[in-house]
Amino acid sequence: MKEKLLILAVLWLMLINTGCGRKGALQDPVPRIPQTVNDLRIVQQGSQLLFRWTPPVSYLNGRPLQVAALEIMALELKSEKSSKNRLEVIFRQNSKSITELNLGQLELGRETATLNLNLARVADKNLVFGLRVKGEKGGWSGFSNLVQFRPESVPLPPSELQAQVQEDRIILSWKAPETGLDGKILTKKVVYNLYRDSGQGFELLTGSPLSEPFFEDRSFLFGQKYRYSVRAALAEAPGLKESADSEVLEVIPVDKFPPSPPSEVTAVAGSEGVALSWLPNQEKDLAGYLVIRSESGSEEILLTRELLTAPVFNDISVAKNRLYVYSIKAVDKAGNESPPTRIKVRT
Repeated sequence: MKEKLLILAVLWLMLINTGCGRKGALQDPVPRIPQTVNDLRIVQQGSQLLFRWTPPVSYLNGRPLQVAALEIMALELKSEKSSKNRLEVIFRQNSKSITELNLGQLELGRETATLNLNLARVADKNLVFGLRVKGEKGGWSGFSNLVQFRPESVPLPPSELQAQVQEDRIILSWKAPETGLDGKILTKKVVYNLYRDSGQGFELLTGSPLSEPFFEDRSFLFGQKYRYSVRAALAEAPGLKESADSEVLEVIPVDKFPPSPPSEVTAVAGSEGVALSWLPNQEKDLAGYLVIRSESGSEEILLTRELLTAPVFNDISVAKNRLYVYSIKAVDKAGNESPPTRIKVRT
């Protein structure tokens, strides 16, 4: 009897083990690793390095990512001959935090960072930077694309920025810097990048760096407020190594420029009055024309209560055997009047 009970107990245990648990070997859970940043960019402005990147939005497994932490690591590279793969290995093994390397004070944002350089320590050193992020759950991402950068004593900002408003341009000029941040006379070629704010933030105004300290801005509107700032840059890397901003110059151009006087005015007296005509003005902001008449010893009379839009006028309010003087003026949209063009005619 005991043997039968023992056999039944063994069979029962085997049945329980067969029906419970997962089939196959147990697998480790997939770690949550954020996607890697692949567009890290660095520029120098004055004594600052500015970092920009596009933050990742998901983990490698596609799940949404909320970046909880990020860090920028650095490495001083003694040799510039390392291959890309070799550099990545060296960076993973030897990079350190910016604080540990005493490069300066780092201010971190979500997709930008500013490193206030300890320039006396890092000038002309070949540095390599990489960035990685961490989500609220899981581990760190891999390092971003690595960026090699050699901070330099860039020029001091340009000074005495000024503007001269003309009818079709704003002429901007400034004083070129003579020394760099280290106080030494500049020996490298300097160029300039001019920036303008039209109400949406500063944007580069010049398509390519300027070799001389002046620029003519022809893409402006009268009455609109503009803010200008200029940076000096090293010609060898004008988009990467600039000075800090110059002082900001605010300009609100006012149209004080009258049109040209109407030309080739003709006056023909006939039975129905005096017919006047002239060549049309070519100003883009032309609003129209005024016609004024006078006689010897009498006051001028404005014949056109409203501006003429065509360069012709027929004066039917004349008397016979009179000598009239007609003055034709062009008027722009700002109300500026040209000097008059005069013509005499006898009826």
